[in-house]
Amino acid sequence: GGSPAVWTTCLLFFQGVLLLGYLYAHAIGRLSTRQQVCVHAIILALGGGSRLLALHFRWAEATPFADSPVPGVLIRLAALALGPAFALSATAPLIQRWFAAGWPGKNPYVLYAASNAGSFIGLLAYPFVIEPRLDLDQQAGWWLVGYAIAGSLVLLSGCFSPFLSGKGAGGLGGFEDNLTPPPPSLRGKGEQIQWVALAALPSSLLGSVTTHLTTDIAPVPLLWVVPLALYLVSFIVAFGRWPGRAQRALGRATPMALTFLTVALITKATDPVVGVAAVHLITFLMVATLCHGELARTKPDPSRLTAFYLWLAAGGVLGGFFNAVVAPLIFSRLGPVEYPLAVCLAAFVRPPLADGTRPRWIGWDDGKWLLGLAVLALSLTLLIPRYLPVPEDTDDVSAMLTRLARYGLTAGLPACVAFALVWRPGRFGLALSILFLVAAFDPSAGSHLITLRNSLGTLRVSESADAKYVRITHGTTLHGQQVKGESPPKPLMYYHPTGPAGRLLNLWPAERRKRVGAVGLGCGALAGYGQPGEAWTFFELDPNVIRVAEDPNYFTFLSTCKATVRTVCGDARLKLNAEPDASFDVLILDAFNSDAVPTHLLTTEAFDLYFRKLAPGGVLLIHASNRYLDLPNLIIRTAGGRTVKQDYDIPTDSQRADGKFPSHWLVVARSAEDLAPLTKDLRWQRTDVTPGPVWTDRFTDLLGIWKRSED
Repeated sequence: GGSPAVWTTCLLFFQGVLLLGYLYAHAIGRLSTRQQVCVHAIILALGGGSRLLALHFRWAEATPFADSPVPGVLIRLAALALGPAFALSATAPLIQRWFAAGWPGKNPYVLYAASNAGSFIGLLAYPFVIEPRLDLDQQAGWWLVGYAIAGSLVLLSGCFSPFLSGKGAGGLGGFEDNLTPPPPSLRGKGEQIQWVALAALPSSLLGSVTTHLTTDIAPVPLLWVVPLALYLVSFIVAFGRWPGRAQRALGRATPMALTFLTVALITKATDPVVGVAAVHLITFLMVATLCHGELARTKPDPSRLTAFYLWLAAGGVLGGFFNAVVAPLIFSRLGPVEYPLAVCLAAFVRPPLADGTRPRWIGWDDGKWLLGLAVLALSLTLLIPRYLPVPEDTDDVSAMLTRLARYGLTAGLPACVAFALVWRPGRFGLALSILFLVAAFDPSAGSHLITLRNSLGTLRVSESADAKYVRITHGTTLHGQQVKGESPPKPLMYYHPTGPAGRLLNLWPAERRKRVGAVGLGCGALAGYGQPGEAWTFFELDPNVIRVAEDPNYFTFLSTCKATVRTVCGDARLKLNAEPDASFDVLILDAFNSDAVPTHLLTTEAFDLYFRKLAPGGVLLIHASNRYLDLPNLIIRTAGGRTVKQDYDIPTDSQRADGKFPSHWLVVARSAEDLAPLTKDLRWQRTDVTPGPVWTDRFTDLLGIWKRSED
């Protein structure tokens, strides 16, 4: 339920643990099979014991660095899961090694396809089967049962192998007795580099596709499961019975898919959502299968099996680390550059031809073709928008046709020329790079004022097409806007004076709103309601959001606020817990937008915290607008016996023209008397509780609150 940044950080952790497990499996390969089984039995026992200790002492809930998502998530996962994850990660290479040692001549690599099939089943089973039925404590108990069963099966696999029982060709000897690895060579070093590169590229592309899809295309909860599922499918296909002719056919088809994907990225296509998402996902699956197919094709003799998996895991870690840690640092002002970079690198991957030879990468005569493409693309990019201007906020037929013609000339035509250069991988990859570089000079993209990026995502401040508004966006989600140059600015969008939040704050008695807290800052629009003598505190997780909201060059809600304003950076629940009890008269929750649903802010324990921080007579105001999840009914159930009123506000045409958005707000109080000021506004209505899940710190279920139909 969190952000894609948290998801990619979790992927990085388990990729790192997988590397450690593969390193351990490779290191004990010099032991006899009997010794390997004994050592691994100890490792499995220690892993299970560390899991039990972590559950008993709640290590994961007491680790530091809570305010920084990347180190905080990594440290929590290490405290909770490092031991058992390490023990389990060695399963695939160890069992394949025992199989290869006991049954010489058999193909052990097909077991890797089975391993990833198990991962695929587990990935989809969790959100659809396990999470809706079991709380965290129950999940932990059943997981330990499963761990014990899995560990027992691993040990039985070793104990019943012919090598250990003495029926194998080498008696009681180890893997080295009949599968001695060859000495390293320069060719071997080249193979290792190739393995790392072929594993790193799909891993990086996985993070890029996930982030782009869930922020720029369709910010749907749980959608990030789909790219990971396809990533696992690519392993299943490539290490299964994947014929060489199918790999060559995929090598011929992938460049066309990469060309379509390049056009989609250059034009920032988001509609139709299903079609655009399909382009990204299908291309990702093709590239991942192509790279993993090359890994399977170049897999070594089983004597080097564990070394092969070790280099494969190293590549996966490098790709994940680049996306989760390196890219946000080096591309902090450029946005997600790693996605186009991975697309261009994917163009260089080609399987051998039918006769076993490699296609020629690039020739001396290719320079003129690439130079001509650069001149053509740059000319069209600079000239076409000048003669075919399109209002971005207009969706009439003529505007759509004009937009289609413009994109066809500025992106489609150069892409066709780039695809004509496809027969040489190096030339084709450089051609796609030229298209991405030229797209940076598009004058129609000049409305962006600043782009800021960190581990939480990419934040953009831009002007509207008519230069009337300054806006702050994260992906496709608009988080705030104000009229350019207006002073003092009027709150707009969900915070419009005629909307639920504006009406409540204007109705609320001055003596009962001296101290106001707000979770979620955006552009600071709520500060527009601050009055002299009041103290407003904003809790915001992303430091870049605070930086933009406090800069009067972009937004002036905070700088012109009549109240005293304080901003607190960090996780709101942790920071609120540090505030004195009864320290707020009004507490506003405005942290639920699009796909990013901080589940820990909507549990019964969280509500108990809010009301400890509210003074007697204080109220909790919650912004529950969401495209996919039924948050209002969840909030009503979570409120328990407290009094709840809600207002679902739909603006008129004139209000929409004034910058107002539809919004759904709820207000929660200890008693009906605390909501007496709202009796003057009949649009605030009490609602009966509907049956459904109630979230706690031990149980959340996104699928249980999914909207069944559009409101």
